[in-house]
Amino acid sequence: MPTPAAPRRDPRRPLPAADTGARPAVGFALTTAERRLFFTGAEAAALPARAHWFGEDELAPGAWERALRDLAPAVVVTGWRTPPLPAAWLDEPACPLRYVCHVTGSVRAVVPRSFVARGGLVTNWGALASPQVAEHALLLALSALRNQGRWREFISLPPGERRLDQLGTRTLFGRRVGVHGFGGVARALLPLLRPFNVHVSVFATVPSSLVVAAGARPCASLEALFAGSDVLFECEALTPATAGLVSAPLLAALPNGAVFVNVGRGGVVDEAALVHESRTGRIRLALDVAQSEPLTPASAITQLPDAIVSPHIGGPTLDRYADCGALALSNLRRFLAGEAPEGVITPEIYDRST
Repeated sequence: MPTPAAPRRDPRRPLPAADTGARPAVGFALTTAERRLFFTGAEAAALPARAHWFGEDELAPGAWERALRDLAPAVVVTGWRTPPLPAAWLDEPACPLRYVCHVTGSVRAVVPRSFVARGGLVTNWGALASPQVAEHALLLALSALRNQGRWREFISLPPGERRLDQLGTRTLFGRRVGVHGFGGVARALLPLLRPFNVHVSVFATVPSSLVVAAGARPCASLEALFAGSDVLFECEALTPATAGLVSAPLLAALPNGAVFVNVGRGGVVDEAALVHESRTGRIRLALDVAQSEPLTPASAITQLPDAIVSPHIGGPTLDRYADCGALALSNLRRFLAGEAPEGVITPEIYDRST
């Protein structure tokens, strides 16, 4: 007579000690390069669990699912290069996985939504990245205002042919600033803007009271936000409702000489319209994201002479990756102790990530 399948545990509940023999398995599914960025072996060894570092051969196609089945981890620590968790394994009633501790940002390439929707616990670097993305947004805006894209060309001119009006440098002080979206990045950006005595307006699907409490003015419409902004920060998440939302008419509504900064998602913007506006010279662009990434020299936006383009590096800087690893280890300890970790991914957050 066949043995009945073990009942599936509720992944929302912490692992009881009787269930685990006090040392549940934790699998670190990171490449060697990611391990060096985020962790040291000593830190992981201090965990009250059986820590196993998957070798890169175990992460290879054809070996990954077998490696997971052999270890039977209650927790998997994942990163940028972790292969997708096999749906067939996750859907089995006896699957032991309870928690996916993602060291970096978006989890969509690793964890299926169904795992989150049925209560599987998933965390990422949470709010750790927001201050650095906001810092990068400010850098992009200042670079565009000072027309950094033309500096090399200007320096190449004979000194006698250089005139400062050729660069058309501008200041951020006293400008009208628009912010589209009001997530963690936008909220971290507002304090950075205060020393410039700017006038900030925000359009977002959040209560107006939150915007006012942050020292900004709620804007009645996206059209009004764009028409009234000398510098526009695009910070909105990409969802089915926001895909292509920043259209050609909205971009055309920006005042002449405006700066458009995007540290949100490239898919929120009509990129063809963005390229057109830049080529006319009417507005300046400062972009950290694009519709198609990674960027290459052949990408349309990298060929714009006046655009400031960075290769999606607005997240934590290299010197902050250790903080992301420390947060992941803290979350692991909290989970194993039956406590709630930080940076939990809900279905709503999952849907807003890309």
